[in-house]
Amino acid sequence: LGEHVITDYQTLNFSLKAHPMSFLRGDLRARKFVQNEELTRIRTNAWVRVAGLVLVRQRPGTASGVVFATLEDETGVANIVIWPKVFEAFRKIVLGSRAIAVRGRVQSQEGVIHVIAHELKDLTPMMLEISDRDLGLGGLANADEVRRPIEDHRAKSKPGSSLARLISEAPEVRRDLEKLTREKATKGALPKGRNFH
Repeated sequence: LGEHVITDYQTLNFSLKAHPMSFLRGDLRARKFVQNEELTRIRTNAWVRVAGLVLVRQRPGTASGVVFATLEDETGVANIVIWPKVFEAFRKIVLGSRAIAVRGRVQSQEGVIHVIAHELKDLTPMMLEISDRDLGLGGLANADEVRRPIEDHRAKSKPGSSLARLISEAPEVRRDLEKLTREKATKGALPKGRNFH
């Protein structure tokens, strides 16, 4: 399912099958993260942890260096306020991450809810793993050649092709190469978010 969702994001920029954050929800729950929809039931000034895909980053000229970010999870959006000192401390994460975890205080005023960020963490590496997650059933049948390798009688690579030989002789190199290819495709699928200039 994770692979399907990533493919949807690559082609459509969204998926009707699932939200990428839903694949991390078990891990996030264990670390006391709340879903964005739960923010309406949390009292003002309470400490909270939220996470989501970065949809928008804004730094209005009239806001004295304050950055506003919108994070989306499978239940909705969270509005994040990042004060200048916090922005400077976490600049790389704020500007470059495709998915962010935030620890901060809830601020609710006249029905508008914000989380005032104190700490931010890049969740992009965790998001890159979702195409590898499944329900434990495996994606191949028992008769598949990958599960039960057979000797390949096709012509071997030329003796001069050291990279091809290395990859064929070292399964861990092949796995690493496949993982890098998947990570690049997955990262390209996740929205970068619309940024201020």
